[in-house]
Amino acid sequence: MDILIVTPRAAFWEGMKGVFEKYGAALRMVPAMPEALDSLKEKKAALALLDLFGGEAWNSEIHASAMKKAVISILMQDAMTNTASVCGMGEETFHDAMEGLGMINDLPAQPSEADVEDLMSRLRVILGQA
Repeated sequence: MDILIVTPRAAFWEGMKGVFEKYGAALRMVPAMPEALDSLKEKKAALALLDLFGGEAWNSEIHASAMKKAVISILMQDAMTNTASVCGMGEETFHDAMEGLGMINDLPAQPSEADVEDLMSRLRVILGQA
């Protein structure tokens, strides 16, 4: 399975590569949304993981609209691409801010291996692999 990570901090995600590989996932990383959309045109992804803010603390005034716009852009290109965010906005805020977009979940701004494993477990269920 192919995972596209949109992030300004590729080195952080390289350190998590082993967790993704445990689930049979191959990573590709791009620094921003324009490159993500180009990448998705070339090759589908099972998941687009949106780490758009590089570990910044969640700011609903700034981040919510940017995240919604990013998810909608991905879904307009390929509605079958699963999405998740890396914001640490909390479950209630995530539900309110991203309602209706069908995102898997929101990881903390500084996700742990356990957070990535939880995401991958959820993705496997969605893909019918669990």
